[in-house]
Amino acid sequence: MPIVLSLILLGAFIAEIALGAAGSERALIPLGALITRGWSGADWWRIFTFSFLHLNWLHLALNTAGLLWLGRIVERRLGRARLTAIFAAGGLASGIAGMLLGPLLPTTGIAVGASGAVCGLLAAAVILAFRGDAYCRLRVPLMLCLAPVVVTSLLPCVSLAGHLGGLLGGAFATAARCKNLQVREEGMSF
Repeated sequence: MPIVLSLILLGAFIAEIALGAAGSERALIPLGALITRGWSGADWWRIFTFSFLHLNWLHLALNTAGLLWLGRIVERRLGRARLTAIFAAGGLASGIAGMLLGPLLPTTGIAVGASGAVCGLLAAAVILAFRGDAYCRLRVPLMLCLAPVVVTSLLPCVSLAGHLGGLLGGAFATAARCKNLQVREEGMSF
């Protein structure tokens, strides 16, 4: 599933290039970029679309690399459906946080990218790594990944609200999924 999601992101970026919108936040607004300052209730749909848009190739490459690595970790433990649900929860929470906190934090007023959804997968992978012994070897690499994500989130033109929202959305979705998984592992029906 991480490969499928990555191909969707790539397809969306190729469409951006074809439409002449790649590289310009303003040009990405009609395609579904998230407006974090001055948004209205009519912009609610953008919390679904902004995660599939990227500003440039580097932006796409970083998010795709995180999606492929973290997505495989989450998918191995929780399966495709749960991976997709956590990716979606991280993206949606990222969009909601971006809209609600965007006016309060230093941003450009426009957000694009799957980094919030990828942060959701990072939260999921960290929870899974600390949940049991099966993934204990991933604890240090995941924590080494979490540190630069937090630092990068503080940079100008990076959505701190989006990254934090994604982390929280992924953590909540994973905690709920792990609770259900634990019930099944103990032989009880849910």
